[in-house]
Amino acid sequence: MRREASGRYRFRRGGRFGGKFTSTILLGTALFLAVGADAQEFKIHAKIDLVVVPVTVKGAGDKLVTSLTKQDFVILEDGRQQTITNFTSDPVPLSAAVVVDTGLPPESLSKVQRTFSALAGAFSQFDEVAVYRYDKFVAKVLDFSADRERVETAMNTLREVKPRALSDSNFPRGPFSTPGPVINGAPVVPPGQVGVVITSPPKVTNVLNDALFEAASDLAKREHNRRKIVLVISDGQNNGNDHSFDETARSLLQTGVQIYAVGLDQPFPYSKTSMLDDFAKTTGGDAYFVNSIQSIEKSYASATEEARNQYVLGYLSNNEVVGPGPVFRDIQVKIAGNNLKTLHRKGYYQYP
Repeated sequence: MRREASGRYRFRRGGRFGGKFTSTILLGTALFLAVGADAQEFKIHAKIDLVVVPVTVKGAGDKLVTSLTKQDFVILEDGRQQTITNFTSDPVPLSAAVVVDTGLPPESLSKVQRTFSALAGAFSQFDEVAVYRYDKFVAKVLDFSADRERVETAMNTLREVKPRALSDSNFPRGPFSTPGPVINGAPVVPPGQVGVVITSPPKVTNVLNDALFEAASDLAKREHNRRKIVLVISDGQNNGNDHSFDETARSLLQTGVQIYAVGLDQPFPYSKTSMLDDFAKTTGGDAYFVNSIQSIEKSYASATEEARNQYVLGYLSNNEVVGPGPVFRDIQVKIAGNNLKTLHRKGYYQYP
């Protein structure tokens, strides 16, 4: 893809990776030898593991750095330097799963619903988008489509979603069912009520893990020449899942899916320990913790720009699996001689 004078992008297929942007690409090679008059044919099979690592590079003020060459990068696997054999910085189209947490508190949900026009506008005509919603359950609103009108229509249906109401029956009843004074995070028991257990309302079920797992499973089926991302909009509340964090992260890594998270209405200390930040760092995406409608809309554009404009490094691992495997390999990407920030997936699973 190249940038035209109008500011739009024209994509070209292939490039130095032949259009393959997957977590680990297994290539089978065959050598055919003709021997004598009978032209007897011999096949020699060799399995080559090409590890592909998309990398975002940022400089001062979190601005994207787009002028680097292969020689600027150093890549380590389990601490051992690797030889970069493939390199490209060509922008690519996206397969994007937009995942909206509709179990948000009323004020946060209302903000998100007012930003859907900007969300649809963050994608180009070359991208394909699917839309999901989740709270207690995960629901697919739209399968992957490059039709801008269909994407906008799907997002508009989410404008009609009402904040989830909690029935009184969900809360314990009794004279102390409503939390009273608290000291150091513990409720104060009124005088004369020693031995009475004060219970707090149960956590609201929000199945973030399950939503990301389903999106990753669907993205695994999309074309290999696209960059696969999940753009999740949530406050990071996460419980009641069928899938654990580790299971979900493994699925994301194996399918080459990156998480771009828009975290809503979270204070600074919480944002640095948020599950959203963990998913983004693990997969090589990014997380934006925002409060205002304007900052939410800006984060949509930033996420798609980052995802579309990454360096892609490829190398043949000089590590070997001993035993049945698979083995998780840690990846580090550094910029030689520069104090720049790199975002990339933290590793991959190597098979025998």
